[in-house]
Amino acid sequence: MWLGATRLYHADTLSYWRKRKNLPKKRAAVDPVSVKALSDAIARYYQLTEGRARHCTVECYRRGPLEYFFAFPEDYAQNAPEWAGATLSLQSRHPPFEIVFVWDGDDGRLDLHLTGDRRAVGPLQEFFAEHILKCEELPADPADNRVYDLWSLRRKDFQFTWDVASGIERVAVNKLRLTLTGRKNEKLTLEVDARHNQHAIHDLLEKLTPVLPASAYFITQVGMTASVKVSPTAPAKTVSFQISHPNSCSLKYDEIGLKLRAMLEASGIEPKPPEVEVASSPEIRTDVTDLV
Repeated sequence: MWLGATRLYHADTLSYWRKRKNLPKKRAAVDPVSVKALSDAIARYYQLTEGRARHCTVECYRRGPLEYFFAFPEDYAQNAPEWAGATLSLQSRHPPFEIVFVWDGDDGRLDLHLTGDRRAVGPLQEFFAEHILKCEELPADPADNRVYDLWSLRRKDFQFTWDVASGIERVAVNKLRLTLTGRKNEKLTLEVDARHNQHAIHDLLEKLTPVLPASAYFITQVGMTASVKVSPTAPAKTVSFQISHPNSCSLKYDEIGLKLRAMLEASGIEPKPPEVEVASSPEIRTDVTDLV
């Protein structure tokens, strides 16, 4: 139970998930044979392409409807000085690197987190589809045509909307990145302290209007701060995050991040894919549902 809880906590802190939708809506295969086939495929791929991962193990967990697969391929050997009794000598280590798959069978969506060469994304998705979803062929990946509505955030009368039960107490814009129209790669970043004045960024825009009219730029990134109360007995937490054109968001998929994503959606900022529900957060298997 403790191992599952720590894995889930770690996954909640990860950013930059790579998403793949349009997959068959089905439960993942978590039997030992299927999981071993996935780990072997990952090891073979990295052995052939990068000369590492002689060994690989995969742990699978479930929480609610979502399945987590933590893969730990063997990384390159490392030599580091260590004390062995009274002698200092080089000791060889074989640490793992990490790959995380999160499968939502109700939505047919696969989230993938890894660091390093992005060329591994496609093959890893194929391995998961073949061995865990039992797909003969990985379906085509439709383009994500969602776009954030950032322009509305420049208006002083814009109102953020959130559920009272979410614990969100305050949201304010504290940074804008403006891309100048007709000027290739020329950008201007405005940043303010919005702790005591929720409209400080709008006041600054008004001051700049004589030299920087609205027609001279479009907004490509917005920084925000939010105060969120997660416990009745604890003070509210201050969270800083940013959203960028066309559809990039730095929020994590933890408890606070999900509440703030719901706030962006309710405010008309967070985009939805056509005819597809907004993605929920990745979660864990081995029936540790009651851990969090």
